[in-house]
Amino acid sequence: MEECHTLVFDKGIENGEFSGVRYDLQEYLEKYPDAKFEIITDTYNMTTTVMEGYIYRYGQEAVAGIISLWTLGEVIADF
Repeated sequence: MEECHTLVFDKGIENGEFSGVRYDLQEYLEKYPDAKFEIITDTYNMTTTVMEGYIYRYGQEAVAGIISLWTLGEVIADF
């Protein structure tokens, strides 16, 4: 989990200024336990999976996010 991180931006994916915060994956899961992550784009290479999309939280406007996972084995997605 040390090599996995999440970028949470202050608004959706659009042109213009934005800001964001980088969390390690465990911090993100603790800070946003109720969040839903909608994957818009995902890429895979030998050891890294990167998912870009929207983060939804009840009662709040959706914001953009990027989750980067470093792996040594198979990635199994459960939908």
